[in-house]
Amino acid sequence: MQLENLQAAIEQAESSRHIREFEVGGQLLTFPRLSIGHQGAFEAHVRTEETKRTGKPSTFSLAATRNKAAMAMSGVLRLSKQAMEKKRQEDGEPAAAITVEEAQQMAIELQDEVAEGFLPYADRIFGGFTRDDMLFAVARSMATEYGSVPISYVKTLDDGTKEAISAAIDSQFVDKLFSNEPGRILENVFLWVVGLSEQAKPGVEPALGPGMTVADIAKETIGDEGNSEREPDSE
Repeated sequence: MQLENLQAAIEQAESSRHIREFEVGGQLLTFPRLSIGHQGAFEAHVRTEETKRTGKPSTFSLAATRNKAAMAMSGVLRLSKQAMEKKRQEDGEPAAAITVEEAQQMAIELQDEVAEGFLPYADRIFGGFTRDDMLFAVARSMATEYGSVPISYVKTLDDGTKEAISAAIDSQFVDKLFSNEPGRILENVFLWVVGLSEQAKPGVEPALGPGMTVADIAKETIGDEGNSEREPDSE
């Protein structure tokens, strides 16, 4: 039985990939989670650059950063659920949703509450990463997905003429790719590829319906507090 379990685990690992799609430049691009080897290279990069900036040996650990984020999220989720449950009680609303639409609205409100509550923690936990760190990690992810061979594309010059460009997928390439993206797109992709955030799977809708409490909706859309305290999976 133990051998069969091991075989099943290997087959599952071979058949599944930790990937997400993000819209960049108006196109959906695929970004895999960094492998253990690439995670190690990223940690080495961060430690080297941090030591250069501070003049002190860096103790950066990706696992430790994940654990800090998970613990913070657990606390925010707990407080957000309590606040929402209290507000519904004060407003005279039932503890559980009456309709699908109400459950969906509760999910939106809870996710907004959690996002707002986690923002100060995110700034402290992730604020130390530089753009160079992010470009390094995202480049490793893209090279894994699209290959290490140069990518050819056409660039339109100021005079309207077109020039054929061939470039390797590296930090400079990724910097150009994200240069015109608004908001925190690069940061969101970075946090995903290094395993510091989770993104909803494309095409997978949470099962929300009548009779669901705030706790039920939280578990379906965000996760329970116990799962938040455990380190996210990585390849």
